[in-house]
Parts: sequence; structure tokens; C-alpha cells
Amino acid sequence: MDLLHTRKHFGFIGLGLIGGSVARCIRQELPDARISAYNYYETKKHPRLEMALADGILSDITTDISEVRDWDVIFLCTPVRTNVAYLKKLKPYLRKDCILTDVGSVKGEIYDAVHQEGLDHCFIGGHPMAGTEHIGYEYSFASLLKDCYYILTPTSLVPEESIRWMQEFVRDVTGSRCVTIDVTEHDEATAGISHAPHIISAALVNAVRARDDKGMYQLLAAGGFRDITRISSSSPEMWTSICLANKDAILEFLQEYRDLLGNMEHAIEQGNETDIRNFFATAKEYRDRLFPSEPSDRK
Repeated sequence: MDLLHTRKHFGFIGLGLIGGSVARCIRQELPDARISAYNYYETKKHPRLEMALADGILSDITTDISEVRDWDVIFLCTPVRTNVAYLKKLKPYLRKDCILTDVGSVKGEIYDAVHQEGLDHCFIGGHPMAGTEHIGYEYSFASLLKDCYYILTPTSLVPEESIRWMQEFVRDVTGSRCVTIDVTEHDEATAGISHAPHIISAALVNAVRARDDKGMYQLLAAGGFRDITRISSSSPEMWTSICLANKDAILEFLQEYRDLLGNMEHAIEQGNETDIRNFFATAKEYRDRLFPSEPSDRK
């Protein structure tokens, strides 16, 4: 039997942009699958889960956490620190052969918590490198994950068959490019290419906001400012959680970034044309290699 079809009941705790997009992929590629979601409200309906149910993405919604015992694969899709908190709640009900995964962009903290809870045998960390500035299930779509890198960070005790299943799921269901790497390597890389850019973007917006007492900055803001600050419209709650969970790697990267800014300040102050040109030239050369197909004449 096809390995992918050995697991038929998928469960979600949290169903925002990424979780919703994963669920849509499952419904699209595995139409007969049962897709359940946990409603933490307990005494009232969860509007986004009800929306997913009405869309036909979800098969059912439960307010009883113990029902996860029937789930073959569990996706933790809440903010990274909330995912960690759910481990203790889930532990008494997890099936021995279930796959527990997440979609968070920080892995070290949840990896340590998984080990403390004795869940190493079932946890495969996951991180789809995709997203938009919007949040919430209502903005989710299956093609969001197509051709993006989907990183897996399995523990050393996860059965090889479970890892193969997850790799097949990433490739064939989400349409993503599967990469399996070390937890520390993951957190260091994401600090530089994801976490610090959000901090830098927000800092730039706040710096302009502090100066814009007459509204002139707001009037003129366009083009490059819009592009570089787009990600500042992301969820403040989510990014607070990420900053606290990946603290050390982020702080190390920000120090290196400050050093580069300091060098550039000094070059401008001294009128050092060579250093200023090199600053921009090395950035252009590396970015053009990262994104060779992107138009170079954008303003």
C-alpha cells in the first residue's frame, strides 16, 4: 500500500494561514481524509474553525482534547510558545504510532520540551517557509505551499518510516520542496533570513512613525519603503512568541547587523566612497544570486 495512505485521520490545533493552507492541501490531494480540529474555546464556537467546516475543509470540530487519541497525524499550528504548552496537554492521549508535527519557525525550544515530555518517538518538527502579511484561516490557500521549502527536523528516536511518511507528505500533498536539517542549524538560519528581517522592518516603520508628526512621510511612502516593510503587517502576537523562543540566535544576528550598520555610518561620516560603494555592491551581488529571476529594474 502507498505509504501516504496509511494515515487517514489528520488533526489540527490552530488553523491560521499556514495550518489552513496545509489543511486545504490535504483536502485537495487526499479528498477522503478525515480532518479534525480542536476548538479551545470549549463553551462557544470558533468562527474560523466554523468557516473551515462550512468550506468542507474540516470534517469535524471537537472541544475535547482527549479525542486526539484517534488522530494519525497532529499538526500544531498555534504560536511557537503555545505549541510548546500544548505538549503536556496532548501527552496522555497520543497514540504510540502517531506523528506529532508543528509549523513553527523556531525549533530549539519545542525540541527541548518534546524531550522533557518523552515524546521524542513521535515528533517531527516542520516549518513551511511560506507566508503572507495576512493572518488567519480566511487568507489560507493550498498553493501557498507549492514549491516553497518545507523544513523537517525529526528527533533521533522517530521511526524511519514516520520520517519517510512525512517527507512524502511534504512533497506529494503540499507540493513543497522537502529539506531535513539539524535543529540548531535551522534556528540560526531562520534568525537571519526570517526573524531579524521582521524586527528590522518593524524598527524602520517605527523610526518613520516617530518622525512623521506632519504626515509627510505617510504621504510619500511608496515603492521601496512599501516593499521592505510589508512584513511588518504580520501578527504582533506571533512575532513576540518567535523572538522569545529564538532569543539567542536572533540576538547574535542583530549584533552582527548592528556592526555592519556601524561600519556604514562611519563610511558615510568620513565620505569614504569606496566603502560605501562596496557595501551596496556586495549586497547586490549576493541578492542577485539568491533571486536570479527577479526583475532588476524595480524602483
